[in-house]
Amino acid sequence: MGALSDLGTGIVHDICPETGYPRTHYRRLLNTVDPRDGALTPGWAMPGTELYNFTSPYGHLEFAVGSGDDFWCFDYAKVNAGPRGKFVVLHATINSETGSFIMDASYELLPINTTAEEKAAVAVAFDMVGRALIWCGDNALRHSVRGWNQQPYYFAIAVAHNFRPWAFKMKNGKSLPIRKGYNRAYKIAWDFAHNKEK
Repeated sequence: MGALSDLGTGIVHDICPETGYPRTHYRRLLNTVDPRDGALTPGWAMPGTELYNFTSPYGHLEFAVGSGDDFWCFDYAKVNAGPRGKFVVLHATINSETGSFIMDASYELLPINTTAEEKAAVAVAFDMVGRALIWCGDNALRHSVRGWNQQPYYFAIAVAHNFRPWAFKMKNGKSLPIRKGYNRAYKIAWDFAHNKEK
């Protein structure tokens, strides 16, 4: 099952009033479509139904800030709620091997129907990474660029890139590197989030 087991599942508790999607007791959105075949899951609105999560920071482990043992990890997903609009889920989890715990750090459901709302979502992603870096500092941890193969703001840059991929193109048509060597990509994402675009 590979990627699907990384995604994990949740149990339907109720329906999210903003999106119309089912959600867990902890207000985490659940996907009504089965990712294996793209079919609508029968009984998706019934409490107690098991559905796939939209996000799983620790399962995917694509974005991380911290050391190899203690870190924040992130994930995001865009959700199209039809006439209710489009949303993005920004999700962060803390994994501490030295503290022997895994816990959610942040779960944000944000509308992304206008450029202003997309900018606000990218600003929230930057804030989440900023809080992770403060947590690292408070716990005397250094972010391992080499270990994670990424700079700390890779998550926020990736969210901005998802909204505006054309903004990250170089003159030769290739995409800017956003995972590691990202000074220019960081500036593009930061400027977008903070209304300083050229």
